[in-house]
Amino acid sequence: MASSNRIPPNVDDKSARLLERAYALSSDADTHELYRDWAETYDKTMLEGLGYLSPRLVSRLLAEHVSDKAVPVLDVGAGTGLAGQELAALGFTRIDAVDYSADMLAVAAQRAIYKNLIEGDLTKPLDIADATYDAAVCTGTFTHGHVGPSCLAELFRIIAPRGLFAFSINTGVWIDGGFETELKRLEKSGVVRLVTRRAGVNYETSSAPDSWLNLYERR
Repeated sequence: MASSNRIPPNVDDKSARLLERAYALSSDADTHELYRDWAETYDKTMLEGLGYLSPRLVSRLLAEHVSDKAVPVLDVGAGTGLAGQELAALGFTRIDAVDYSADMLAVAAQRAIYKNLIEGDLTKPLDIADATYDAAVCTGTFTHGHVGPSCLAELFRIIAPRGLFAFSINTGVWIDGGFETELKRLEKSGVVRLVTRRAGVNYETSSAPDSWLNLYERR
């Protein structure tokens, strides 16, 4: 398993198998089953097994551009709260989480860093009012077997004008998954403005950049 070109080198077989399952998701049932099975050990797998860096990198990218750490921030696809934990460490004090898996959110709740935990499907309209958040982050969601770019317009809808959205996109889906095309469309239509984009790595063992770290402003 660890030899897959989607998996960074030098990771243990158990971590590699779980990540391969995540990349191969094809149905709601598969998704719920994986994250139910994985919720309690997700942090150990991602941090110790894989040396996962994206939550830290994306949170720092947002923090570089947001001076008021008391603004409301949404952690999109929050999972067990790894990005939320990084945001809190950087001084953000009003953080909400949205995720597809109730099991993952239950683990995130134990961190005591989120004001609200929202169970929501990013492939559908979210039950969140327009312009609710001044900032948002998303890590590990825009990748193989996960959510496609069609959710981006909905996510920008719930961000206030001049609000910022920092997120990572796996390079393997950047073009083939349609993310580059959709972001260009949103820019051309005047919905968003690109603030910065930089190459990043998902894991400590990544041998080359394997993600794009993006920061967009809601127009």
